[in-house]
Amino acid sequence: MMPRRLHGGAMQLSKFRSGVTRTTGPPRPFPGLHQLLIAQSLSQGGFAVLNLAMPLLAATVLRATPFQVSMVAASQTVAFLLIGLPVGVWVDRMRKRPIMIVADLARAAALAAVPVLWALDALTVAHLCGVAFVVGIATVFFDVADQSYLPHLVGTEGLVTANARLVAVDQTAAVAGPGIAGLIVQAVTAPLAVMVSAIAYVGSAFCVARIKDRQPEAVDRTPRDRLGRSILQGIRYLWGHPVLRRLVACSTTVTFCWSMGYGMLLVLLARDLGVSAVTIGLLFTAGGAGGLCATAVVGRIVERFGDGRAVVVSVTLAAPCTLLAGLTGPGARLAFVVCAQFAFAAGLVIYNVAQVSYRQRTVPGHLLGRVNATVRFFAWGARPLGMLLGGVFAEFHGARSAVWVGAAGTALASLWLLCSPLRGMRVLAQPSSESSVTKEAL
Repeated sequence: MMPRRLHGGAMQLSKFRSGVTRTTGPPRPFPGLHQLLIAQSLSQGGFAVLNLAMPLLAATVLRATPFQVSMVAASQTVAFLLIGLPVGVWVDRMRKRPIMIVADLARAAALAAVPVLWALDALTVAHLCGVAFVVGIATVFFDVADQSYLPHLVGTEGLVTANARLVAVDQTAAVAGPGIAGLIVQAVTAPLAVMVSAIAYVGSAFCVARIKDRQPEAVDRTPRDRLGRSILQGIRYLWGHPVLRRLVACSTTVTFCWSMGYGMLLVLLARDLGVSAVTIGLLFTAGGAGGLCATAVVGRIVERFGDGRAVVVSVTLAAPCTLLAGLTGPGARLAFVVCAQFAFAAGLVIYNVAQVSYRQRTVPGHLLGRVNATVRFFAWGARPLGMLLGGVFAEFHGARSAVWVGAAGTALASLWLLCSPLRGMRVLAQPSSESSVTKEAL
């Protein structure tokens, strides 16, 4: 039975002011968060190196075609489409921290095979796709467990602060990553640079292992449903929640459309405009800079204006800025890319911190892994599809046209929020009790 619609009377707003849970007394310390931040720094640093080293390895060392390079990139995220939903069920049935440790070690082991095969002169594009796919599978487990573990680590009162700090780590890596990765690739070659990422993942696993929980993680011991029914529970909860389903629709549209435009923006700059790789790397650090600036104020924005206004206004103002990328050209016109990346990333950080914190706060703990996995399935699963569609469109109409189409779709994503009751919410509402959604949804 599908859940009934939640009307205004069924929403509980009195416990929240400006979209965050209010508590009395000084904020509680979260010592485990420090270790998680270090782990995230290592993980994101490894990803920054990997994000540059893998395509360069395919394109230069292996002489891969552009389509083969795109296949390597798509292999890193296609796992969200293939196993994203069942992973949420499995994560809900297990302790989250051990999952994160094993996922980090699995990523390191997979990447360690690359320099070994290269040294044996046996490395092929198929091997790279396989390694990228294994890394992607481990990333699905890590990400779902990470988002589901955070409420246990810091409690609901610390979610906005914790998410803001984690995003700050991500954006710092986005700013420094391209330049540092370029230096590593140039100094030790692309195959050995992949090993640097493997070492970073090992360091991340070590830091997660050192986290001391305030109390043992709760694991659902109730009789387990079949896998298919458990997956359906997460989907039904998400679909039956009037706020979350619109946020997911907006996030999926943004990811799909901007992936289409972003991938072809690289082609436009490198092939059509002849921009050097170093310059392209510097241009794309603007996105990390914008996101980093946003992390400094996102907590105050959510506190002052409410998470409802934060999510609606951020995506409404930031998403249309991607249209500036279509105006790029030689010389000074490259600044359009900087402006587009900076503004879009800044708005996206505010949007993500507010909506992820809301999801972690409002979804019942025994369903959080499944709901997080369902969100990832749609939002991240749209990424490889958008990249492939952008490539096909560019084959017939050119890279610039693909950038325009992708940016236009991104700009329209805010209609999911503007044409819904969310546009008038200062605070994103939540069910008055868990049963108002879950009992009929399940």
